Amino acid sequence: MQLKKCSLTDAFTNYPEISEYFDDLVNVVRSLGKDDFEASLMLFLSKLVPIDHCTVFTYSSRGEAGHLFTHGNMPARESERLARDYVNRFHKNDPNFGKLQSGSTNDYYQFRKNDLAKDYDPTYQNHFFDRSGLIDKASSIGKIEDGKIYCNFYRMNNSSIYSESEREVLNRIMPLATALIAAHYDLAHAKGSVFMDNGSENIVNKSIVHNVISNDVEPFNRLTKRERQVCERILLGYTSIGIGLDLNIAPTSVATYRKRAYSKLAISSQNELFTLCLRTSNSAPQ
Repeated sequence: MQLKKCSLTDAFTNYPEISEYFDDLVNVVRSLGKDDFEASLMLFLSKLVPIDHCTVFTYSSRGEAGHLFTHGNMPARESERLARDYVNRFHKNDPNFGKLQSGSTNDYYQFRKNDLAKDYDPTYQNHFFDRSGLIDKASSIGKIEDGKIYCNFYRMNNSSIYSESEREVLNRIMPLATALIAAHYDLAHAKGSVFMDNGSENIVNKSIVHNVISNDVEPFNRLTKRERQVCERILLGYTSIGIGLDLNIAPTSVATYRKRAYSKLAISSQNELFTLCLRTSNSAPQ
């Protein structure tokens, strides 16, 4: 059957559900980089294809796995445990690990149907599927600033597996979902958000940073106000882009202030800044 072509205005008028989907998509875009992003995304996607559970992992260019977010029907404690187990112990047993390690992401995304009985070793399948109630999975891989994101959309045992028609819809919508998640990660990461990972990130506790930067503790009292602001955000995990956005200065200015600060502190790297902050915090006023 050939569908009649119509304008977007006609589509909104004659098919109100299209307008509703569009409004939901706008809400997803508005929530990029914010705490309510995953809820907005899942609301939008689940109106197209019911999804019970979503978990998104990150893979840095250094080969480190991390956890971006989990959202769904599984109890929070159980879903957090599974995410941490995956990051710390099991990610190399994932059948898609080779694709995550390779440079190929098919431009922006990759989607495939997984055969749980064939693709997964028994220990992995038991830990992440049989014991958790997950019964089916659709996955995509996308690019982020420092590596890849790995998006997993599950059905649980109180639902059925994805039908062929649902997988067709997923194939159509997954590039958009993957791009939105990647944009969310890059924006949130630039703002200094810290995600659950395997402990590889050098992020100093915010209260320690406050004690060191705000109390004029030696040697940080040698810095100008702007140099302190830049160092503070480095310690909290901001990227150079994020520092520039937060302070409303150019990335080149961020680099200049960082260089000046490192020179005054007699250090030459970010790791040395972390070490100096932690060492100095022991003598900072409480």
